[in-house]
Amino acid sequence: MEERNGYDIFTFGEAMALFMTTDTDSVATASTYAMTAAGAEGNVAVAATRLGLNVYFQTKLGRDQLGDAVASQFEAAGVASKHFLRVDNYTGALVRNHGATNPLENTYLRRCSAASTFEPSDIDVEILGGSRWLHVTGITVALSDTSKRAVDFALDVARKNKVGISFDLNIRRKLWSPEQARRTLSEMVKDVDLVTGGVDEYELVFGSKDPEENLKSVAARGVKTVIMTAGPDEMRILHEGEQFNFTPQKVKVVDPVGSGDAFISGTISGLLAGLDIRQAIAQGSKCGAMVASTMGDWAGMVAGSNGLLPNGEFDGKNGE
Repeated sequence: MEERNGYDIFTFGEAMALFMTTDTDSVATASTYAMTAAGAEGNVAVAATRLGLNVYFQTKLGRDQLGDAVASQFEAAGVASKHFLRVDNYTGALVRNHGATNPLENTYLRRCSAASTFEPSDIDVEILGGSRWLHVTGITVALSDTSKRAVDFALDVARKNKVGISFDLNIRRKLWSPEQARRTLSEMVKDVDLVTGGVDEYELVFGSKDPEENLKSVAARGVKTVIMTAGPDEMRILHEGEQFNFTPQKVKVVDPVGSGDAFISGTISGLLAGLDIRQAIAQGSKCGAMVASTMGDWAGMVAGSNGLLPNGEFDGKNGE
């Protein structure tokens, strides 16, 4: 990757308070909760920071105590909150059971939240233009029309300044209809370095029931690397015209929430550290597996150095 004097990764999006049940595995019967922070881009920021990269993460929080608490969580995780913007809208929240014995159920309080007020003028053009990599997700696109325009603007700035770009489809069906997601994302996903998403997300956005056709369709849009995940099953990758598969590392899944963010963060960090695509995906798989095997979005994120896990064995082989 090109040497730059700015941040390794620039990302922005929703950050919210996460309330997880502690005494029972049901929100209906729980009386005590543990509070942490959550949000896809924030998860990526925390994971990359723990791997030793310099990360610029921007979110918008309310001028409320919940916003203070979320900012404190990120500070404790090593992600500076000085870039966070505070507005009159409320700080979003997520309430969930821990999922150990019952199916996981998430309840989001995010409509008209502070994060939904992102707009192009919030993006620091100089800082983004001097960064090595921009990471965006479909969640921020879906939050509001203004946040969608902010993502469009950031993508344009990154392309003009030859900043690497990753786009996680990350479709949340409670935020928009399948038709809205298809129409919007099919127009936005082009001329980026890396796209990732699940098999069903690619089918929804790009239209084919044949995963191979969707891989080729995305690559034809000027995408260097297309990663199609399938949970614990074999993922498909199309990289610069070469297709290969990779089986994620096998672990006992305790809490899958946040593991996809850890995967993409580990992969991006590996690329920025000089790993080839197979090695970077192997690192990402290890990062995702460690988060999936622990409770909470951040608990399994391991400290590394210069974008690499300690004692990394990134030979690009399938996980064991």
